[in-house]
Amino acid sequence: METINGLLRALDNKVPASIAKRLDGLRKLNERLVEARAEYQADPTEESKEKLDEIEDFLEDNQDDLIEDLSSLLEQKRSNDIKVREEEQRKKIKLRGEKEARELKEKEDLEKKELEEKALGLDGKTKDETKKESNIGWGSLLLGGVLLVATGGAIKYFGNRK
Repeated sequence: METINGLLRALDNKVPASIAKRLDGLRKLNERLVEARAEYQADPTEESKEKLDEIEDFLEDNQDDLIEDLSSLLEQKRSNDIKVREEEQRKKIKLRGEKEARELKEKEDLEKKELEEKALGLDGKTKDETKKESNIGWGSLLLGGVLLVATGGAIKYFGNRK
């Protein structure tokens, strides 16, 4: 019975209904065994001895069968637990691989972006945009120079009129 209790603890006392019924039957058999022993001790006859031996044999057979069934159930549980752990490991490895792949892709994208920025120029503008900007700058300088000359000419003109 100790073996059965140990197997039940290993299974967290979770067994199918059929095994639970067999366990109840085994408990009842143990009660009948106690009664048969008490009867044999009170009146040690050949008939009470046969009854006691019959109950003990039947009880041993039931215990052996139950131990065998519980052992196979425990093996199934352990193999299922191992499969679940292996599946979790595979999922973790897969997630880790996906995460690393995503990080690698982000790194490559960042490197491409940096290379494109270097190709476009230090400030991220294309050469054409830089020319337009410089053309605008030259145009402003030219316009400013014309205004300066015109202003100087106007001052000279109005300064000589006095």
